[in-house]
Amino acid sequence: MMDLGDGAARLARSRAVLFDWDGCLSNGGRLLPGARELLQALGARAFILSNNSTSQPRDLVRLLADQHVRFDIDRVFLAGHQTLCRQAITAMGQSIHLVASPAMTAFAAAMGIGLSGEPRTVVLLRDTSFTFDKLEAAANALRRCGKLVVANPDLTHPGVDGAVVPETGALQAAIAACLDGAPVDIEVIGKPGPFLFETALARAGVAPHEAVMLGDNPTTDGLGARAVGVPFIQIEPGGAVDMAGLAARLLDPPIRSGTV
Repeated sequence: MMDLGDGAARLARSRAVLFDWDGCLSNGGRLLPGARELLQALGARAFILSNNSTSQPRDLVRLLADQHVRFDIDRVFLAGHQTLCRQAITAMGQSIHLVASPAMTAFAAAMGIGLSGEPRTVVLLRDTSFTFDKLEAAANALRRCGKLVVANPDLTHPGVDGAVVPETGALQAAIAACLDGAPVDIEVIGKPGPFLFETALARAGVAPHEAVMLGDNPTTDGLGARAVGVPFIQIEPGGAVDMAGLAARLLDPPIRSGTV
């Protein structure tokens, strides 16, 4: 595990810095101490890779702008948004059964994704209005089609004051409990799957070893990054390696002038 000094040096020399959102840059939508300074210092080298499946990139860009950070929308990669964009290409006119927030359902419809008729795939995003009826419908649709695309496997993400917020993986677990052993082909778009990493690296135009991933979750951020060859820095808000400490080290004149 990298210490604070090694982590700051790695940030300084990396051509692309990939940030997780919840628990790394932000908590409850508010930037953590040091996050603003890091994003501003890194500029176009900073990318956001989040398992968020309820928002669109424009939502995070607006949130950042409200906190005085200007961030390009094409450097934001969100699991839910990428899942639906991928479905618009791969579904090829076939219907899907979508579990998602109203906003993401509307986005899917606007892209021309079929949401009626017998589905060939069940697509699962985080849905805070998930009900017993939605569970029943999704489980039975999946038993019939046998194909599940999951935005992310996270059971929870960090909330305010140490609370946990249920995530897409918790909904997946509920659906899986209703399958009674029926075979299912599962594709995961978000971390630790390679899709978000590979898409961001391609956009940045860098090789994996030229980038670095910062995140608080070693089982999604860490495993996913290492699997594609990207070095990983584990963030512990308030711990030995956090945004504030990295920002202080990165903005130290010897590091900044010597390597950026």
